[in-house]
Amino acid sequence: MDTNRGWDSVENAPSSFTSEGERLYFTGVSNSGERIRPVGGHHHMQMHGGSCATCHSADKQGGAIMWPRFWVVAPALTEEALEQEHNDGHDHASYDESSLKDAIVNGIGPDGEPLDDTMPRWRMSEESLNALVHYLLGEHSH
Repeated sequence: MDTNRGWDSVENAPSSFTSEGERLYFTGVSNSGERIRPVGGHHHMQMHGGSCATCHSADKQGGAIMWPRFWVVAPALTEEALEQEHNDGHDHASYDESSLKDAIVNGIGPDGEPLDDTMPRWRMSEESLNALVHYLLGEHSH
């Protein structure tokens, strides 16, 4: 199994990972070898494999253009971006652990509205989902 698929195409990816959530963010593969599976999503990611970092970048700042819908840009997934209400072109209420899980699995934002359909709906174990959410929200979310 090629555990680097998607990760090797992410610029500035770390050479090792400090947590399972970080590994999932960059590789789309858990420590045990489970590959998280996207349903739908961005054309480039479907064609070339991928992970969260493929669109949201190594530093979680987002910015990838969702070709061919060039007006859709992947939002930042930093703790600050997720945890505060703001209007950065992706106007939304703040995320918590529960609403972030709903966004990842079901494509529903914290305001109850569907996310853009360029965002895949990800299929993974509860353990992987917890690890990924804890990585995105920071250690204090455990």
